[in-house]
Amino acid sequence: MLALFYAKGKPEPSKQVGTRAVEGDKDVISPVLKSPKTFILKCCGQKVVIGTPTFKQRKAILQVITSKMPISSQVDLSLLAEMTVGYVGADLTALCRDAALHALHHSEKNQDSPMIDETDFLEAFKKIQPSSFRSVIGLMDIKPVSWEEIGGLEDVKLKLKQSIEWPLKHPREFVRMGLTQPKGVLLCGPPGCAKTTLVRALATSCHCSFVSVSGADLFSPFVGDSEKLLSQVFRQARANTPAIVFLDEIDSILGSRSVSQTGCNVQESVLSVLLNELDGVGLKTIERRGSKSDQQGKYKELKKNEEVEFEEVFNRNVMIVAATNRPDVLDDALLRPGRIDKIIYIPPPDEKGRLSILKVCTKNMPVGPDVSLENLAAETCFFSGADLRNLCKEAALLALQEDGLEATTVKQEHFLKTIKLISETRIF
Repeated sequence: MLALFYAKGKPEPSKQVGTRAVEGDKDVISPVLKSPKTFILKCCGQKVVIGTPTFKQRKAILQVITSKMPISSQVDLSLLAEMTVGYVGADLTALCRDAALHALHHSEKNQDSPMIDETDFLEAFKKIQPSSFRSVIGLMDIKPVSWEEIGGLEDVKLKLKQSIEWPLKHPREFVRMGLTQPKGVLLCGPPGCAKTTLVRALATSCHCSFVSVSGADLFSPFVGDSEKLLSQVFRQARANTPAIVFLDEIDSILGSRSVSQTGCNVQESVLSVLLNELDGVGLKTIERRGSKSDQQGKYKELKKNEEVEFEEVFNRNVMIVAATNRPDVLDDALLRPGRIDKIIYIPPPDEKGRLSILKVCTKNMPVGPDVSLENLAAETCFFSGADLRNLCKEAALLALQEDGLEATTVKQEHFLKTIKLISETRIF
């Protein structure tokens, strides 16, 4: 290949040859080919970065694809464009094709004319994933969770919405009030208090790219690999903004340079990379969206028809949401404003919160008329959300054990026996 490139450097006047090269991952390209003298300047002349489509571009692509399809009037292409962050043109084509096939299969059963509705697209989302995240580090696909599925924690939900959801959905209002988009949020609290579930609900509500990273995804036996993987996570997230990077159990990924006694240089190196990413060090202009004046923060009053472009410029950054049970072991440099802008404590649920959680957990459970959720909430002091969910599951199993497989309801006595059993085996 190098011989061909060098041969191309001296073409005959009548036989001009053009070269176009496409790369999916620059990290796997040989350094020799990426050398400016060898590849970019000598052979190709320039490098063009093609990012994933923006919201406006995705909506335009969907309009072209569905223009000749029997689409129901209830299908909102703007909502589909919001839900397809990270999807490229081929992904959107596959999504619409799969939705059409599902509608055709459904119409054959009902013997009516095919009509593509929202249900068909929701089924297609289960099969078609964005190609830009197929090789991403960590977990990208999440089970959709609504805010209503999380009992209690109303104050915590509001703080999360203010910190993450509001800047994404109402950027004009934030700029009008002189507010900047936060870079990071830290969730801290005891185990089992729905920290991870809250982040999943947040990602579901915001319709943004979501990457969940743990220590197992980053740490590698090879020197420098952990730092490289973390940088790759942020590079992929920046290419699919707006995006949320969730660092689960961040205390296992990073430590504190002041209290670390393990001598783990890898954790310190990973911490340095994360601090640089949060500060924007090394963030190339070609990885951002918008003009130079937009990137410098020179926002102007925009007309209504320019709102979409404004939102895409404002939402160009990546937001960090981290969760930990040990905020005391994290480095002070990470927790300062400008990096982690907000620290939200998630306490164990109070009696009102426990009642709300029990209502959610028993929503699809055949509880007997003698069951008093108010009494159960009072009896489960110091129970976390995970404990209450486990309580309902164990009570249902106890009903099958005592009343036989023909049991149809879960009684109050089953809950009380389970509470006593769990209390005897709990370790505080």
